[in-house]
Amino acid sequence: MQDDLPEGIWPPHEAFYIEGMLFCTTTALRAAGDVHAALERSAEHAPSASVWQENARIILDGVQTLALQAAALSRYLWPVRTKKLHLLRAARLRSGLGISEDSCLSNRDLRNALEHFDERLDEFCRTLVAGIILPTYVGPLGEQHEVPRHLFRAYYTDIGVFEVLGERFEMAPILEEVEELHERLL
Repeated sequence: MQDDLPEGIWPPHEAFYIEGMLFCTTTALRAAGDVHAALERSAEHAPSASVWQENARIILDGVQTLALQAAALSRYLWPVRTKKLHLLRAARLRSGLGISEDSCLSNRDLRNALEHFDERLDEFCRTLVAGIILPTYVGPLGEQHEVPRHLFRAYYTDIGVFEVLGERFEMAPILEEVEELHERLL
């Protein structure tokens, strides 16, 4: 019976892929909304350290959730495994959704930085690091200081960049792509 199925995605089954991808886009957009709200609350209550700390966690978690859901979408569209079945499925989804090969979702750098964070953390912790070490940071990029700064996770509010163990990623293009994809999926 399996040999009778068409290559790629059998049209009635497209609904399952759309539903799976809609979960990712909906979750990513909800996280982006949480980030936006937390940034606004922080601006309103700037002098309050407790409000800022709570919102900083919401902002970092939201940005990371957006990034992780974008990574999940990337796997639908550019699979890790190169089995013909997966490649044909991905090609059909990209074609049907009008996703180009130069989409920011095709870049695996952010996806790998998050999905292999534990391994990268192992390597980071094996090195002797001097300077300021912070597990989290939310705020402006600021200027470079004489003392090096090492961040596990950071979001630079002035430039919209997410940093994971020293690697930086612009989030605006990812959010725009997720928003467009969400509309197409609907």
